[in-house]
Amino acid sequence: MTRVSRVRGLAGLAVASAVLLTGCGAVPDLNPGVALRVGDEAVSTRAVADLASDYCDAAAPQLEGQALPRHYLNGRVASSLALRSAANQLMAAHGVTADQSYATAVAQAETQLTDLTTAQRDAIVEVQGSELYVAAAETSVGRKTLGGTPSDEDAKAAGEKEFLAWLDDHDVRIDPRYGVAIEKGQSVLTDTSLSLGVSSTAKQADAETPDSTYAGGLPSTQRCG
Repeated sequence: MTRVSRVRGLAGLAVASAVLLTGCGAVPDLNPGVALRVGDEAVSTRAVADLASDYCDAAAPQLEGQALPRHYLNGRVASSLALRSAANQLMAAHGVTADQSYATAVAQAETQLTDLTTAQRDAIVEVQGSELYVAAAETSVGRKTLGGTPSDEDAKAAGEKEFLAWLDDHDVRIDPRYGVAIEKGQSVLTDTSLSLGVSSTAKQADAETPDSTYAGGLPSTQRCG
């Protein structure tokens, strides 16, 4: 069952679900304290929790008083970090850096985030800018692959193929607690836990869409807003 977190966009950065590939139906084999592993890189559960905390603080006003179970944000953060890691490794393999379009988009967004702390602003960019970052990485990789002076569209298309090929060739694993999986090259939030919720509270916590009434009764460490 797919779950989609409906966190509103901030400062014009896209909030589409991040592209995160996992082994087909495989349960991640991760060491304690490791949230996800992408190729040769690993991200700790602490890094995910810290970024999710800053992201929650930044996004709370956009929730307009409605609470959101924290695990929805945790999944969004984990997938964004995995996406960026894969894009970085792809660019390193091709000897390129992200297209200038990403830096331009970030600079524009930051002019609208002046009321946030530096940590909150960085969290918004890190999480909600992940798709833009991948697009910029694909454009640079595609341009290098095609050679010459291809159009941005042709470069992006070529780079996307390279990105998907890289993901197919490298192991990307994520802890089931974050509920992130991939279907046909698209990122989805899904139930990857090994247990089945039976009680009303458990079902509300794992609902397809967030239940703000339920979330409002959660401890502050388990909710946003």
